Amino acid sequence: MSGDHPRYATLQDYLRVIRRRRLLIVLITAAFVSVALGVSLAQPTRYTASAQLSFRDPLQDLVLVGQGGQAEPELSTAQRAAINAELVTSPPVSERAQEALDTEIPTGTLADAIETTVDVRTNLVVVSATWGDPEFAADLANAFANAAKSIGVRSARLRLERAQEGLIDELKDAKDETPRPGIRISIIEANLQRVQTLLTIANPVEIAQSAQPPGAPSSPRVAQNTILGAILGLVFALIAAFVRDALDRRLHNAQEVHEEMDMPVLGRIGESAFHHAGLAKNGLGVMSETEFEAFRVLRMNLAYLRQENPLRTVLVTSALPQEGKSTVSLALASAAALAKQRVMLVECDLRRPSFSSRLGLPREPGLTDYLSGRANPADILQVVALTEPVRFNGQGKATEAPGDASMVVISAGSTVSTSSELLRSPRFASFIAKVSKAYDLVILDGSPLLSVADPLELASAVEGILVCVRVRQTTRDQARAAHSALSHLPKRATGAVVTGLRPGDETYEYYYGY
Repeated sequence: MSGDHPRYATLQDYLRVIRRRRLLIVLITAAFVSVALGVSLAQPTRYTASAQLSFRDPLQDLVLVGQGGQAEPELSTAQRAAINAELVTSPPVSERAQEALDTEIPTGTLADAIETTVDVRTNLVVVSATWGDPEFAADLANAFANAAKSIGVRSARLRLERAQEGLIDELKDAKDETPRPGIRISIIEANLQRVQTLLTIANPVEIAQSAQPPGAPSSPRVAQNTILGAILGLVFALIAAFVRDALDRRLHNAQEVHEEMDMPVLGRIGESAFHHAGLAKNGLGVMSETEFEAFRVLRMNLAYLRQENPLRTVLVTSALPQEGKSTVSLALASAAALAKQRVMLVECDLRRPSFSSRLGLPREPGLTDYLSGRANPADILQVVALTEPVRFNGQGKATEAPGDASMVVISAGSTVSTSSELLRSPRFASFIAKVSKAYDLVILDGSPLLSVADPLELASAVEGILVCVRVRQTTRDQARAAHSALSHLPKRATGAVVTGLRPGDETYEYYYGY
């Protein structure tokens, strides 16, 4: 049956959830955007300036043997840049930068404002300084870059000087060991000359680009943070929408009613129709033409529900109370009467009758009085005159026109404690058989299926059954329970009527049929 249908099978199913939960999605997304915007605006304005340093090792241009006979390891450009990036934030560099800036700001605070990265494309060390003042941010980046250059050059010169001293000692030892100049002495002398030349011209650290005061703040990035907040909010909103929809057991549209009830949907009734008693003019107001059109459609679909011959007796029921079954009974009878059908409307909800108050009719004598033998047929028949549905002219003013149609109504009658027994009595069966021959359509307004056993007694006496299902109220479990209750009865032509629809609700066309 209905439970076998996947809940999200098509793109329309997902779009329907988004449309149904659009308010939740908008609220969550707006909340994320507001938080992102608020956090961004609360952050202090910061500016970031960057300088770039180039590091190279002059000793790697030589083929040298260091002191102790250990070969100098060779580093790649990327490795050298990564090692020297740590030099920029070292304490000696920070102290020298502070001295150059001539500021009382603690060295640790200045170092915390510096970030070093390696540009993977150029292998340059990027020194970035972030501060509240763009001018000071540029000065800070340049101070650390100059300090790193100074210390880096000094470190390289010390290495060259140590290499020079080592070569001088090595050359002396070679001359002492060899009485005549040899190839080894020539190589040492050539390396010594190259080291001495490097000491004069080598520039192991260069400032490839000095920092300039930035024209725009680096943080807060209000636009970027707001967009990111909107994206995150939308993601969480969609998750929340689908979680809530999955936990929501209520039916929301005609498609879900069709799937859960496993029966054709014959009509879709708006929530505004609940305020009227069909076309009966009783002081409560008459339906508008737009509201009443749904019942014309229901009457036509009901006429084609059984192909071989039209239905003459129809039970209108629901799973639970407050689903609009009495409204549907009254308006469907009005639509049939306007179509020149002879219509009888019988109130069979004997436990909670409503026709007396809605139609302005005396409650008794009624059906229970007749079935108990306390009243004759002529005593319980009441004729209700109908008017035309309200139409609106071009100026938006309502116009009412008296109608010449009417319907026969039988109210519930006196209160009894044996309603089920009366409805399954031979007298009631004989009553239905007689009125179905005298009228074109007999509509029984029954009790809810899941509340009492009365409608199950009525189902065997009629040819067709209409089950009203109110969206946003009836749950899937209740709909399945109603379907299960009907499945144990003799087969009847059965259709569903979706009630309680509001403007903007999803409406999909479902044709009658099996």
